[in-house]
Amino acid sequence: MDKQHQQEKILARLQNQLTRVRRLERLKSLTEQIHSTPKVRFPIKECSTKKTGSSEKEIGSIVLEASLVLPVFLFFVMFLIYIVQMTLVSTALQSTAGEAVKQLSTQIYPVSLVFTPSDSAGSGSSEGGWKIPELSLTEWAEEYASSLPEPLSDWVRAAAARGEQPLQEIKTSVLETVLDPTVKPLLKPFINTSLLDVERVHVNGISIPDLKNKTNPYFRLELSYELPVKVPFLGKSLRIQAAAAERVWIGDTGEGSNSSGGDADSAGAATVLSKPEPAYIGNNATIKVKVEPGATANLTIFYKSGESSAKHIGWATADENGVIEWNWFVGTRTTEGTWTFVVETAEGAKTVTEFNVASRK
Repeated sequence: MDKQHQQEKILARLQNQLTRVRRLERLKSLTEQIHSTPKVRFPIKECSTKKTGSSEKEIGSIVLEASLVLPVFLFFVMFLIYIVQMTLVSTALQSTAGEAVKQLSTQIYPVSLVFTPSDSAGSGSSEGGWKIPELSLTEWAEEYASSLPEPLSDWVRAAAARGEQPLQEIKTSVLETVLDPTVKPLLKPFINTSLLDVERVHVNGISIPDLKNKTNPYFRLELSYELPVKVPFLGKSLRIQAAAAERVWIGDTGEGSNSSGGDADSAGAATVLSKPEPAYIGNNATIKVKVEPGATANLTIFYKSGESSAKHIGWATADENGVIEWNWFVGTRTTEGTWTFVVETAEGAKTVTEFNVASRK
């Protein structure tokens, strides 16, 4: 019994020692882990700092590139917007000129009646020619002018009161300060205020028919629009110009009196030798006239949209045979139909001739 009791005590001691050894081993492993942990984290911190520095450099380069490219892109966008705005303004200005000329052309014939009532009988009636029933010329002009828009009403009254052509007085003036207050009232109903500023619209020139001699039956109006943007570094204003012309009915102008080569206004006028029959759209056309050798003449072509701005037409000098030849390009946007061209000599004699414009099928 004693031996068994002693053996049990020895086994208990051994178990206690084993338990202590195991505890010591656990503590040793924990201390090793605690001491080894900072050594593992230190290189990780270095890597993270290196990565952060490289990312900051990349972000800085992107910001620099954006600051350089963005102003160029914005300037390009503004330039496109400005081009579109200029196109809209040019179209609106051309529409204003065209509509104003059409309106004036339809109302200008009564002005010629007031100025020369005896020349406007329309038939070969007798002594007094055309007469206004029961009204004097001034009374009739006052009554009729009240139904006309300004400045036509003022022109009719002035023509009846003074027996002269107020339009010719306007024609001699080329200053905007004179033309603007005279002609601008007629333009206001046709100005698109959503696109055009009335104060920036100016009248640069005006060409009117000769109501006394019944010549040059065309009314022409030249307008300009001052853009709000000026030329950089120069400070000069940019202007868009537009012109329109319309044939006016002012009675018998003598057209059709010469069937051989155009309609001549007076002696010494040019004789048309050849004209395009027809003039094809998108192709060149040729007009030949005959004048005195060495003389000069001016060719003006009128389409539906007004006076042609094609190159190689205008003033030219005749050769030793007195022949002048014009060759011009018929634009692709020209309207088909029957139009006119006018050949004017240096002495003022004019020849008006019609020609056809067609497209190749």
